[in-house]
Amino acid sequence: MKELLIKQINFEHWANTKLLTSMRMVNPLDERSLMLFSHLLSSGNMWLSRVHGTPISTTLWQERTLQECEQLDAENTANWLDYLQQASPDELNRIVDFIFPLDGSKKRMSVSDAIMHIVHHSSYHRGQIVARLKGSLEPLPLLTYIPFAAENLA
Repeated sequence: MKELLIKQINFEHWANTKLLTSMRMVNPLDERSLMLFSHLLSSGNMWLSRVHGTPISTTLWQERTLQECEQLDAENTANWLDYLQQASPDELNRIVDFIFPLDGSKKRMSVSDAIMHIVHHSSYHRGQIVARLKGSLEPLPLLTYIPFAAENLA
């Protein structure tokens, strides 16, 4: 399980880096695309805080520049990989209690499910951003798992 989760975090970083490169080519970049990208990074950062039991230092819809997004992606990636390198199977199955931001309800999720959520949540929003880039950038970036896996065969 640990190896799979590490690979998912590496995919997350790979896709974010490709999207960031594409977003830098669009001038002007629409504010909603930048906000969605910042949002997906905030989510990963918030989950890291929940897993560590530390105060959350960001908001879900925090405004950032592309440079700030790049920095947060690098920090998130390094921190998740460091955490995962040290995590035991019991740690990955540990249940995290949290407040669901959309409705304020109390929820519970395992650490491994939280990591899978991060990757799926980000993929959803990266797709929205790519759709918004259509007509402003050709070719559009291909951010699915297939090119990542093909590039990273062991």
